[in-house]
Parts: sequence; structure tokens; C-alpha cells
Amino acid sequence: MKFHSVFSELLDEYLEGKNRTCSTKYVNEILRSLDSFDVYCTEVHHNAVELTKELFSSWMLSNAEKSFAFRERCRLSIRQFAIHLLENGRKAYVPPIRMHITQPKETVFESSLGESINGLVEMKRSRGYKYGPMNEYKILKRLDSFCSSEDLRKEELPRWLVEKWSKRFGKEGQKSRSNRVIVIRQLAKYMVSQGKEAYIAESVPIPSNPFPLIPDEKEMTLLLLEIDSQKAKHPWTDYTIPVLIRLLLASGMRISEACSLKKSVIKFASKNHCTIDIINAKGHKDRRIYMTGNIFELMTKYDSKMSFMFPNRNWFFPSDYNPHDMHIPFETVRRHFNIARDKVFGVGARRKLTVHSLRHTFIIWTLRKWRAEGLDIRRMLPYLSKHLGHSSIQETFTYYNHYEHDFEHIKKDSEYFEAMVPEVWYGE
Repeated sequence: MKFHSVFSELLDEYLEGKNRTCSTKYVNEILRSLDSFDVYCTEVHHNAVELTKELFSSWMLSNAEKSFAFRERCRLSIRQFAIHLLENGRKAYVPPIRMHITQPKETVFESSLGESINGLVEMKRSRGYKYGPMNEYKILKRLDSFCSSEDLRKEELPRWLVEKWSKRFGKEGQKSRSNRVIVIRQLAKYMVSQGKEAYIAESVPIPSNPFPLIPDEKEMTLLLLEIDSQKAKHPWTDYTIPVLIRLLLASGMRISEACSLKKSVIKFASKNHCTIDIINAKGHKDRRIYMTGNIFELMTKYDSKMSFMFPNRNWFFPSDYNPHDMHIPFETVRRHFNIARDKVFGVGARRKLTVHSLRHTFIIWTLRKWRAEGLDIRRMLPYLSKHLGHSSIQETFTYYNHYEHDFEHIKKDSEYFEAMVPEVWYGE
């Protein structure tokens, strides 16, 4: 089959590569889609050798009356063609994996406690708590289903139901059970504050978490080298993961903060530093941090490369499956990190490094560096606390205390911080 549009040479080149690596059946399937695209470009007299969003959208609209299966095959075929163009240094709009990507709708609570659960969620979120789909909100959805299964018909929280909910489920861990009990206690307290009947469960001791593992510089170097060697499904993700991991290590940001950075909040203000505004972080706090040195240079090069691939992008770290409109998912970063970690350190260890360990590593390495430089940690810690977005200096001091064996003067400093007033001022 011969192509005749302005993309003809590029389509031939793309198909030639597919013929070498894919089955004949697969090549024949995408050939129909590419032929349809080529014919359309010829009919509308498209003369620019650039695959734009407008061109893709108008072509898909011209196929509106065709079957859903054909349109899906068309979209995926052009997506792969666009990725091929990016890999060869050309600009191209990359269609998302799914055409209609929407945020999942929050569950409608169906039990008799639905109104109270919604009230608790709204109240907590208004005070700065996330109550997102992976934590308390998820537990409340389970509680709502539990109440329905127990045929609870009144808007009350009786003791028998609270005690049944508070029992350990199967092989559930102590931490998971503790989290469930905490949530139902919060719901009960909220209901009581609203004048409703509710039994407040006894608190369950929260199991102490071991302090995260902190790698040394040699271990971290090996991990970064393995991350650099990974091959992702998409060329931009090959650039994104190494830069994002290094930013976490160099800044101490939470993974949720780094992944969801908008391009507009990063200002390359000079030749030697940039500012990053972290908006609406944990506790509804905003803060500004400064990045210099190697990480600044790396971010500058990365931004230039991404801006070429995705002009006017919204997110600094674009998604792997919808790079124009979504940021990279947290789980994608965790998956790449864990694969690299297991290759470097093995899979048998009971305690393992996690992405969140990089935040702890930044803190501990910073404290060690300050100590080695002879700086007064007591005077420096408030700046670190503000940089991290902690609610208090004492929260930052927790990390300091965990590594007391590193410091000779820990007890003297501990007495100082226990009596410290006031806290860090977060104003300008």
C-alpha cells in the first residue's frame, strides 16, 4: 500500500519498523487505520509535517459513524505513530490511551449513615485533611457497605455494630485494624457533635512504624543507575522517572507534591536557581522552595525537552498515558522505583526502601551535612522545617532524634527543642 499525504515517508518508515518487529496480522490491522489517516490528510490538503491535536480530532470526527472498534483501533494506531515521531525528534500530539478520561466519581453512600459520613468528609477536608480515595475515604466506603450488610436502618452508631466493625478481619494487620477503628471513632465523635446517637469505640494502640531505611551514597548511586537504565513504554517517561526521583531526593518533597507540580509553578528565574511553589499541600499549606546546582541544571534540560515534545503542557511531569492533560500517576513512579530497588538490593529483605524513603533520606543527609560543616543545627532546623512543609519544628526534630547516634550533642539539642517557642513563621 502506498501513502500519498505529507506524512507518506514517515508512515512508510514507521511501517517498515513494525514489519520487522510485529506479526503480519498486527501490521495489517494498523494498516487500515493509517491508510484512513493518510487519505484524510490528502482530502483536507494538510501540508504541515506535524501531527497536531486539531488534525487528530478532526480525523476522528470524520470517523464518527464508523464502529467503536474501528475508531479505537484508529486512535491507538495514531498514538503509536505519534510516539514514533517523538522518538525521532519530531513534534506530535500523542492521543491518550482512553479517549474520555474523567476523574472517578466519589461513591454515593447508601447506608443510613450516608448523611453523617458525607458530613464528616466535608468537615475534615475543610480543615486540610485529604480524606482521599486511598485512605480514610476508602475506609468510610467499606464502613458504609458494612452498615448496609448489617441492615442498619437508623442514623445511629450502636455499640454492637462498632464492636463488630472493630474486630480483626481475617489476616488483617494491626495497622490496618487500627486505621479502621480510628475512622469509626472520628465518625462517632462527629455524629455526637451533631446531636446524633453514636457509641465511641475505645482507641486501639497504633503500632509503631520502624524508621524508614536510609541508604548511603553508594547504595543510592547504584539505585539511580538502575533507574536510568530502565526502558519505559513511552520515550518521555524514560526522561521523567530519573528526573523526578532525583528531585525527590534533592528536595525532600512528598511524592504527591512532586508528581502534581504544574509547569506554571516552577520558575527558572536565573541561570543558577529555580523556585518551586508547592500549592495546597498537606494541611492546605503553601510553600516555596529553591533548587540550585545539579538538580537545577537537570530540571532545566528536562523542561526544554518536554516543552519540545508537548508545547503548552500543563504538568511539569506529564502522564505516561495522557501526557497533555494529566500528570504522572504516583503508582507509575512507585512501580519503576520498586523494580529498580529489587534488582539492586534483592527481593527477600523484610524492610525495603520506598519512594517515601527519599524524603527521609533528604532530611537525614541534610542534617549530617550541616553537622559535618559545623553549623548550629538548632538554628538551622527551623529553615528545614519550613522547606519540608512540616506543621512544627518538633515534627522535623523527630528525624533528628531517630539518628541520635550520629550526633554527639543530641541530648543538649533535644532539651533545647522541647522548650522551643515560637514555631516557624510561614508568612512572607
